[in-house]
Amino acid sequence: MATIHLTNPDGSIYGIMTVLDVYQYKLFMFKVHPYLGPIKLKSDCNEASRMGRKFYKVYDEWNKLTPEEKRKTQINE
Repeated sequence: MATIHLTNPDGSIYGIMTVLDVYQYKLFMFKVHPYLGPIKLKSDCNEASRMGRKFYKVYDEWNKLTPEEKRKTQINE
C-alpha cells in the first residue's frame, strides 16, 4: 500500500491518500485488498465486474511468488 501526503507550499500537510498497490501478471491487472483479497482491474484501472476461474488460477500462481518477485510485477511504484 502506498501513502501519499498532500502538502501546502509551506510544508504543512492538508491531506493523506492511501492507495493499494497495482500489479500486472500474465495479462491480468489487479490489486490486493487486505480484507477483500484480489480485485481484478480492467485496462482503465476500474474494477472488473467478473473475475472468473482463469483469474483466480493466475492469482494463486502469483501469490506463491517471493516478495521480491511480486515487487517486480508492481506497476504503480
